[in-house]
Amino acid sequence: MKANSDDQFSYVSPEQLLVFTDLDGTLLDHDNYSAEAALPTIARLQKLAVPIIFVTSKTLVEVIELQNNLNLHHPFAVENGAAICIPADSALQCDELSETKFGKGRWKIALFGPSYPDICQHLCQIRNQQHFRFQGFSDMSDEELQLHTGLDRYRAKLAKQRLASEPLLWNDSDENLSKFKQALKALGLELTRGGRFYHVKAAFDKADAMAWLVDKYSTSFARNYRSLALGDSENDRRMLEHADVAIVIPRKHDAPLEINRMHSILAPHPGPFGWSQSIEQILNSSIKGVNHG
Repeated sequence: MKANSDDQFSYVSPEQLLVFTDLDGTLLDHDNYSAEAALPTIARLQKLAVPIIFVTSKTLVEVIELQNNLNLHHPFAVENGAAICIPADSALQCDELSETKFGKGRWKIALFGPSYPDICQHLCQIRNQQHFRFQGFSDMSDEELQLHTGLDRYRAKLAKQRLASEPLLWNDSDENLSKFKQALKALGLELTRGGRFYHVKAAFDKADAMAWLVDKYSTSFARNYRSLALGDSENDRRMLEHADVAIVIPRKHDAPLEINRMHSILAPHPGPFGWSQSIEQILNSSIKGVNHG
C-alpha cells in the first residue's frame, strides 16, 4: 500500500472532500474508544467545512451521543450501512424521507432492508430449524454485552437500541457458518465480519451508504465531491475499495487489512493518531495543490 497521498489529492480542494470514517479502531481507539488524538484534525476539518461522515457498525443513539461529544452535526450511516441518518435541518435534498425525533434532535432516516425485529425473528427461525450455535445482542443481557464489548452499562444499553442489523458471536463450526450464510442469503440478508462480531443485515453495506451519500451531496450542492474513506476491518473493505482515496488504519492487535486496489494509504499508526496524521497529510497536499497548482 502506498504511503504518499500527494499525487492523488494535489488537485482537489478541501471544498470537494467528503470524509467517510469507520469508528471503532479507526477514529476511536480500539481499547478505550477515545478520539482524543484526532481532536485537532477534527477541528481543522470543521474549520474547512469538510463533512466528517461516520460509517459504522454502531447504532443511531450511540452515534448521536458521539457527535454531540465531538460537536459534529453531519449525516452518518449506522449498523454497517443498513440505515442512513440525516439531520432534519440538513441542506441535503431528502424530501422522500420523513422526520423522526431521537434524543434532542430530529432526523430523517433511510432503511435499506428489514427492520431489527424482523431480522431477529428470521434468526430465531433459522436457529430453531437448523440448530446453529450463535449469540446475538438480543440474546445477551446488558452484563453479557459489557463482557464481550468492554462497554460500560450505559453504552451497552445504547448498543442494543438497533434499527436494522443484529451483531452476533458465532459459536459453531466453519462448515455450519457457510450453511448459515446460505440460509441468510435465501432471506435477502448477508453476514458481515466486523472487528469483534459478525453482523446480520440487508445486502446494503458501507460502500453502498457512501455512494448514496456522495450522490446526495453532489445533487444537493451541484459539486463534484471526492470520497476519502478510512477503516481498519473486514466490514470496511468495500468502502475502502470504492472510495476515491482509501486510508487503511493499521490494527493494534492484528495485521493490517489488505484491500484490492492499486493505490491506498497505510496510516502510520493505529486508531485516532494514525487517522489524524493521514488526514493532515492529505489536507496539506490538497491545500498546497490549490495554492500552487
